[in-house]
Amino acid sequence: MERINPSVKENLVSELKALGVSTNASKAYLTLLSKPSTPASVLCNETGIPDSKIYYALTELSKRGMIIVQEGTPNIYRPLHPKEAIKNLKQQLVESLNEKMARADNFADLLSPIFESSESKEEIKLAYVIRGRRGIVQKMKDLISSAKEKAVIFISEKDLLHELGSSIVKANRNIQTQLAITRNLLKTANLEEFGPTRILTCPVNIVISDMKMLITVSSWKSEIAIMTNDEALMTISREYYDNPRCCKSVGWT
Repeated sequence: MERINPSVKENLVSELKALGVSTNASKAYLTLLSKPSTPASVLCNETGIPDSKIYYALTELSKRGMIIVQEGTPNIYRPLHPKEAIKNLKQQLVESLNEKMARADNFADLLSPIFESSESKEEIKLAYVIRGRRGIVQKMKDLISSAKEKAVIFISEKDLLHELGSSIVKANRNIQTQLAITRNLLKTANLEEFGPTRILTCPVNIVISDMKMLITVSSWKSEIAIMTNDEALMTISREYYDNPRCCKSVGWT
């Protein structure tokens, strides 16, 4: 039988190890490919594996479905065709991966209550700076579309109203939207689509989603906004909408 070149054999051992086969088991299997029907004593001489360890390697190969054991005195070991051996090995890898994924899911279920109980006891207040008009507009759209019950929206910039218009109209079909725009924008807005709209007396641009998250534009010219879940700021902004001095009701026109 043709022997495997030592450098090639070393690479093949590395490949088998990457698939989870131990070094000794890899050496034994590769040796059996070129010397089938071999007893353990011969494998020890061919591979250099001590006789105290050769049976561990052969047992591993048998359990992985890579060899056949012909019992006798002594036992004779035959390799399965590489395609069949690797097919059996792949099946074991899939089963092992599925088991680990199931354990990972169970572990996540065990950890979740710890995180959720901690989060509910002390909600962390966060604030993010958003730069660039495109990013600001997209985040505002995300907040409007993610609202489950109510979205409060203040707009004083014409191009921002244009960008958010379709999102507001779509949201208005499913949730309560409370929109306030400056007087100069009234002529450009289709109030019938937007629903009840108020006149905003101060130039601000704010979106509040379900009183859970707020975006306020610090400077539309400088393209800077802040996103936060601060309850106090959201409450103040919401009260601003209800204040007749700040937002005058105009109804539909």
